[in-house]
Amino acid sequence: MANLDRVHEDYQIGIICALAVEKAAIVAMLDETHPKRKDKGDENEYTLGRIGVHNVVVACLPAGMIGNVPAAIVAKNMQRSFPIKFGLMVGVGGGVWSKKHDIRLGDVVVSEPTGTHGGVVQWDFGKLGMDGKFQRIGCLDKPPQALLQALQALKVSDITDGVNMEEPISQMIRKKPQMAKYYRHPGIEKDLLFKADYEHEGDETCDGCDAESIVQRPDRNDLTPRIHYGNIASGNEMIKHGATRDKIAEDEGVICFEMEAAGLMDSFPCLVVRGICDYADSHKNKLWQPYAAATAAAFATVLLGFIYEQEVIKTPSPPKPLRLLPFGRNRGFVGRQPQLKQLINILHDDDSGEDCQRVALVGLGGVGKTQIALECAFQIQEVLPGCSVFWVRASDTTSFDNSYRDIAQQLKIPGLENDKADVKQLVKTRLCQDITGKWLMIVDGANDYKIFYSGNDDNGFSALSKYLPSSPLGAILFTTRDRGAATKYACSNAINVEEMDDGESRELLQRSLQNQQLIKDKDSVTTLLKYLVNLPLAIMQVAAYLNAKMCTIVEYLEVYEESNDNIVKLLSKNFENIRRYPDMKNPVATTWLISFELIQVRDPLAADYMAFISCIREQDFPRDLLPPASKYDKTEAFGTLKAFGFIKERLSGASYDMHQLVHIAMQNWLKLKNQWKSWNEKTLNQITNVFPWPQHGNRDIWMTYLPHVQCVINMFEKTFGEMKDLPLSLLHNLGEASRIIGKYAEAEAMNRRVLQYRETVLGKDHPDTFNSMNSLALSLRLQGKYAVAEEMHRRALQCREIFLGKGHPDTLKSMNDLALSIHLQGKYAVAEEIHQKALSLRVIRFGKDDPSTLESMMNLAASLLKQGKYSEAEAIQRQTLQLKETLLGKEHPDTFGSMNDLAESLRGQGKNLEAESMHQKTLRLREALFGKDHLYTLESMNNLALSLRGQGKNSEAEVMHRQAIELGSAALGNNHPSTLNSMNNLALSLYQQGKYAAAEGIQRRTLQLRKIVLGKDHPSTLTSMHNLAETLRKQGKDTEADAIH
Repeated sequence: MANLDRVHEDYQIGIICALAVEKAAIVAMLDETHPKRKDKGDENEYTLGRIGVHNVVVACLPAGMIGNVPAAIVAKNMQRSFPIKFGLMVGVGGGVWSKKHDIRLGDVVVSEPTGTHGGVVQWDFGKLGMDGKFQRIGCLDKPPQALLQALQALKVSDITDGVNMEEPISQMIRKKPQMAKYYRHPGIEKDLLFKADYEHEGDETCDGCDAESIVQRPDRNDLTPRIHYGNIASGNEMIKHGATRDKIAEDEGVICFEMEAAGLMDSFPCLVVRGICDYADSHKNKLWQPYAAATAAAFATVLLGFIYEQEVIKTPSPPKPLRLLPFGRNRGFVGRQPQLKQLINILHDDDSGEDCQRVALVGLGGVGKTQIALECAFQIQEVLPGCSVFWVRASDTTSFDNSYRDIAQQLKIPGLENDKADVKQLVKTRLCQDITGKWLMIVDGANDYKIFYSGNDDNGFSALSKYLPSSPLGAILFTTRDRGAATKYACSNAINVEEMDDGESRELLQRSLQNQQLIKDKDSVTTLLKYLVNLPLAIMQVAAYLNAKMCTIVEYLEVYEESNDNIVKLLSKNFENIRRYPDMKNPVATTWLISFELIQVRDPLAADYMAFISCIREQDFPRDLLPPASKYDKTEAFGTLKAFGFIKERLSGASYDMHQLVHIAMQNWLKLKNQWKSWNEKTLNQITNVFPWPQHGNRDIWMTYLPHVQCVINMFEKTFGEMKDLPLSLLHNLGEASRIIGKYAEAEAMNRRVLQYRETVLGKDHPDTFNSMNSLALSLRLQGKYAVAEEMHRRALQCREIFLGKGHPDTLKSMNDLALSIHLQGKYAVAEEIHQKALSLRVIRFGKDDPSTLESMMNLAASLLKQGKYSEAEAIQRQTLQLKETLLGKEHPDTFGSMNDLAESLRGQGKNLEAESMHQKTLRLREALFGKDHLYTLESMNNLALSLRGQGKNSEAEVMHRQAIELGSAALGNNHPSTLNSMNNLALSLYQQGKYAAAEGIQRRTLQLRKIVLGKDHPSTLTSMHNLAETLRKQGKDTEADAIH
């Protein structure tokens, strides 16, 4: 009869089965059953009873659930409801026959530690090695001592007297007669083992299989099941393939396969008992399952008879896992699966049980390291229910001490009450003892490695690293902002934590917003997350603001985009976050202040570089742009900034990026310290020193520096409004750079500023003033302001002739530039005369092969070309092109110019095919060097289209002219002469195709604009008048055409 006075504490042995057929056999063999009981929230279904002197609790996996994870969950629930000291996993399995282990169906296999294994091998748990082969990793715990001692006693009895398993089976049938038919021995003739390479044929039975493929084994004299001891393979995949079975068995030394035990061994101390129901091959069927379940259950009851009741009492209870965490589980946790998977692999999967695993999460402050560590803690306890988790806050020595004291209290360590006790040492000692069981320590916020490794600090504290425990049963997870620290803590096991991806950040925002309608504004959400750089802390802060203010994302963005000061204000607002330390600053703009201060103390040059970078553009800044230092010091400084995640090296290794929000936060930090202006001034001086006079040969350097120069100047003017303090040499060089890249209006503005200052300070007769005057004239000319440019060039030429002399290089340059301005106004003969004079003087001064001489030759040929002197122009251009290719190289911009001019001479002579080939090459080269919308590129595009039109390819030419108009209008403006040329040529292509009305509309607009921009008498204006008249005549509008002529 059941004893109604029994309580939970009376049940200290647990039995777990996977299938109903297995549990039924165990339940039927109970000497008595007891009333059901379990704790609230426990989803297991239990049968309580007695086997011999032992009270046992029996549980089965839920219907349809098999594998390691469901088994672990059942065991965890059982341990929560009952004080289980050890248990048995009882059921069926697949046997591995060999001459050494003559395993037959109905036999029993018991998990006895063999070789290097503890009795159970998780065969499918591992990784691919460098050679592409699977390597099993990890080691499962062995059964508890009481079970191993009982097993040894049973084995002795088996040798001397045999183990009587028939009696428990007979007793089961006597108690439950209806089980007799189902659980009886199927017959020796049904025990068939086929060759490993022979696959099953036919239906569920093997009646259709080839008898020739049956392995011949010695007959047994009786039906008594035999007992085999050794390693059992456990995995989440069912083995149904003979060759695979034999390969794993040989590699791992196993004699049985099953699917649940690996989920139990590390958290549920037990022995595994398996009745063999098949041979783990394709011939597997359920015929032998009931009988195999009965033999396994019978062995379990016999084994329990070898365990004295006192042995159970003496067996220490498995240590109950502790969970000492500062925060509850974040049910709104989003993403981070790669990092979590990597953590679980290192802390659990790769754990060989031979050393204390260490791993570190490293990343920018606010990127979510603490939240990943917290989620990891819960997931580790899911896969290892017996693992304790301890949390240590390591922001300073005081918080570390307090955390260790909390751990000591949870572990109830003796001696803690002694005021002189070294609490940290006590905790370390306890965690190094096996009695503590498995544990994971999370050391959070370990940003300052000096408190761990630098000996005594100012307060006399020892380096904290000496108190970090090391046990094969334990592991330590660090979180830090410093990659250098992460490497010290965990060597190569440092896991980078970057910002979230777009999908994760959108999901985090959605989960954090009270008003779910806001997330539907997809464009605004995308813009917001881009500004926040997908940083989790920033997203949480913005969500808190939107929730509190009940404003829309559009309204938030309007404030955010107004100024950097607004960004700082928005991101400086504190907000409640139950998953961050109460004394910790939550706002994004302040969360990095501690890191800034730490860097300033540890590496002053790195702190200076941070300040410098905050004054330039945060993206793509080269190392050489920063203030000079020794190679070692600079490398150390960059290493520090990279270690803290404040900058990232680009793949090319030539430049770096600073995190956008860190860039803003650093600016704010400098303002708080009243250093913002002084650092802007230092940055200006440094950039002035390194920014060169722009030329083709140093293009890569100044093009890389250019956006940072512009950023510094814009920042200085916007913030301090002191334009007069800007270095003139820098503005002069910047104007030249703007001109080269086709930003002529910007170049003009810079040139005017420099000219005005030099005229005031240096005087109108100073050589530097002439240089500025000439530069301004050049910028005006390139914008199509030819008359104004001519006037300025004349003025510069006159001054230079007087003060420098007629043969001075600068004078000759002014002469050349003046001729170009005259040429562009259609005064080709006058321009030719000046070019001839300049060429003669340059030949005398520099020689025939000098680049400036070649420039005059090219310009002279252009004037000849416009006057229809094609052959004469072609001869000069071929000579010029050959010399430039030799002196400057084929990739030089001036070489491209000569190639373009030669092609135009060829086109003028009707050699359109040859011209087309040359223009194609020039266009390709100019596009690569200058970009698609540069003036020179558009010139080549227009000329190529003209060559196509000359061959009758009018539709192709039309497409190209339209593209040139679109690009030119956007880059140069609708009124620029280059744009007007493209419009004129588009109209001619339409005319050639008979699209007269369309051509007329464009020609009228072109004529009107050319009169305004170039003047009524300019050759291009006259050409437009002629073209419009011809188009009108084609439409029968002769009177209107005559009026135009």
